[in-house]
Amino acid sequence: MKFGTGQTIYDTLMSVDVYNNAFSGSTFDIEILNNGSIYSGVTVSTVLIDAQRGIFSSSWSADTTGDYQVFYRNNLTSVIYVSNIFYIRPDSELSTNIYVGL
Repeated sequence: MKFGTGQTIYDTLMSVDVYNNAFSGSTFDIEILNNGSIYSGVTVSTVLIDAQRGIFSSSWSADTTGDYQVFYRNNLTSVIYVSNIFYIRPDSELSTNIYVGL
């Protein structure tokens, strides 16, 4: 999916054990890849949004173009979540202008 630079991207994560019991106190090790290489120019924020279900929301935005992917490792359960690939493009590629010839 294509996104523009500076646009906020959200992911939703669940933290549960092998018996599907929620872990609300989880922390995550997070790595971002940009064009296949580890990239440190983005900060990912995670927030607990539902403690009973162990649901976290994460958000980030990129200021440079590229193909981004996020790896989350839950420090309590060692479960790894890999996001979709996000295609960050310049605003000129995302234009919604429609030209009608007369």
